Amino acid sequence: MRLEDLRTFLRVAEMGNLRRAAEALQSTQSALSKTLARLEREAGLPLMARTARGVELTEAGATLREHAQRMDNAQADLDHALRERRHARAGQVRIGCIPYLVSGLVSPLLARFFASRPLATFALEPHLTAALVGLLQSGRVDLAVAARPDVLPVDLDFLPLGPLPMRVVARADHPRRDRLTDPQQLAHERWALPSSAQHLRRWLETSLREAGLPPPRLAVESSASPVAFVELLRCTDLLGIMPPRVLTQPAGQGLAALDCAGMAWQHEIVVFWRRDAYLSPMCRDFRDAMVAYCQETGL
Repeated sequence: MRLEDLRTFLRVAEMGNLRRAAEALQSTQSALSKTLARLEREAGLPLMARTARGVELTEAGATLREHAQRMDNAQADLDHALRERRHARAGQVRIGCIPYLVSGLVSPLLARFFASRPLATFALEPHLTAALVGLLQSGRVDLAVAARPDVLPVDLDFLPLGPLPMRVVARADHPRRDRLTDPQQLAHERWALPSSAQHLRRWLETSLREAGLPPPRLAVESSASPVAFVELLRCTDLLGIMPPRVLTQPAGQGLAALDCAGMAWQHEIVVFWRRDAYLSPMCRDFRDAMVAYCQETGL
């Protein structure tokens, strides 16, 4: 069977109507009918049945659609691979990344990468982990740098990049800082936290629940990175969560990590990609460079 015929068949199956399929393909109903008749002769079985609304796949047609789609996808992957080979030093990589790691990991790695791939281009999407997984699964990014979820989606593969420590923080001159060394004391404080869908928030709530404490008292809830709260924490008595390295940077001046029992933990940061998706040589090179960079410098 010719791939062109199979692609026509896929479009007719998608539209369920010869007229609409002919318009989409800039062809004629007569030409599409001839193509379908040719496929049916080759298959030795009827593939479509006419209805009042258009056409419907027979059982054999449904089987052919499944195999034709795989063939079309394989051809598309081959086209991508050959195009990348023709432009081995060019190409685009679409990256999703948790905001904190944009400046600490992605930016310095890009500076290195451009030295050997001067024609490469990158599209960067900063989001928190839950949103990044969705972007990756929908095909809107090629790679995602995020915290490994408790349950790994079955359609994703990953390589570890290293642990990212997290601490409860407050302003350095917080009036109750010296007393906030016991989780019991945290029950009386108010917090600026990620939304309940985020791993950080779920970890905190689980830790408090295991200590026999109620959920944190929210003052601010946001889908933004916890690092976005530094100015808010610096100017109020609210508590937050963020990587301790932030406290050594200019943005984190005036904040301090609390020495509170059981309130220090770490995320495993990984680079994800879709298991069955085509990854260009450029994407694979950048992924592997990211793993090597993290082994060299840490997060």
